[in-house]
Amino acid sequence: MRVLFNVSPGLDHIYPALGLAWALRTAGHEVAVATTGVSIEAAVGAGLTAYDVAPGVDFSSIFPKKGTPAERATAMRARGEEITKSEETPDFILEKFGQINDLMADRTLEFARNWNPDLIVYSRLQGTALLTARALGIPAVENGYSFLREGNLPGRLLPHLAPTFERLGVPLELPTVQPVYFAPEKLMRGEGEGWPMRFVPHHGGGVLPEWLAAPKERARIVVTLGTIVPGVAGVGSLRSVLDAADGLDAELVLALGDKVDLEPLGPLPSNVRPVGWTPLSTLLPTLDGIVHHGGAGTTLASAHAGVPQLAMPYGADNWINAGIVEAAGIGFNLQPEEINTGVLQALVSDGTVRKAAAVLAEELAAQPGPDAMVQRLVELAGKRS
Repeated sequence: MRVLFNVSPGLDHIYPALGLAWALRTAGHEVAVATTGVSIEAAVGAGLTAYDVAPGVDFSSIFPKKGTPAERATAMRARGEEITKSEETPDFILEKFGQINDLMADRTLEFARNWNPDLIVYSRLQGTALLTARALGIPAVENGYSFLREGNLPGRLLPHLAPTFERLGVPLELPTVQPVYFAPEKLMRGEGEGWPMRFVPHHGGGVLPEWLAAPKERARIVVTLGTIVPGVAGVGSLRSVLDAADGLDAELVLALGDKVDLEPLGPLPSNVRPVGWTPLSTLLPTLDGIVHHGGAGTTLASAHAGVPQLAMPYGADNWINAGIVEAAGIGFNLQPEEINTGVLQALVSDGTVRKAAAVLAEELAAQPGPDAMVQRLVELAGKRS
């Protein structure tokens, strides 16, 4: 069987798909990835064959940065509150991804017609997969990367793809769509039906630095804001976290990437270690706690590692994810200004939270993995739309 993975440009879109991609490869199936931007390098780095469907295209104009970091943070919060209330991706985002999809559609369809896949697996906003699957008469598998079911998402996305379907001569109709959730039912929110599959956290490979390979001398907490928040809202909100860490008997690892300006944070306490790009999957096994933005991938990867979490939601579905952390008893849901030394101390020492995190990690590990999904997808591929 040939399976085409059609993924939006973004690490938060490509990383959650790699476990299933490799389950298919190890089962003997052919896999190719049609994507662009940073997702190309990530797919190739994971040992997969990739085709750039929008070489040289700058997508930044679709999501322009307007105003100061504080103003952008306010806008992020407003959109996040909208998603939290509706438990649906807002039309604003669907419209933007309609533009992204249009820029990726021609080469995606051309490549698919040449490569002739039996099935398309796609990141949930990548409508070019819906177009291509409809054109080729094959099923499309929505690869989940959030805790939202959104069974109506393909239908809501379709009108935003209408000009692209028309331009490429494809009937404006959905193919057979099968959602696959990246978390068990108990953690999912919203309406819809899908196949749950155990998440395989992946954050790229890397060479361990000496300090991370050696035994730690005291409790360790990592602070991260993912790949999107620092560039949009800045890192100034972390000042309160650093102030709370000053004097705490724990090491704080400030993992904000290579391109983030730390100057707005001012002087760092002596127990704070700033690091460049470091795959979260290399940090998690060494952690006693994690402070993060409430991203779905970060939340679930930390849950799989049994690490207590402090989620500080910034936007998008962050409030939903932070609420899941709190409801599951595996950590805290707070804003930066609410964080003090006592909160960080509880993160690494609260026995109830640590036990709940360990129990959930065991439950997640027992879920059927991507290898168990392969046969279902083979059977699905036999049902041509």
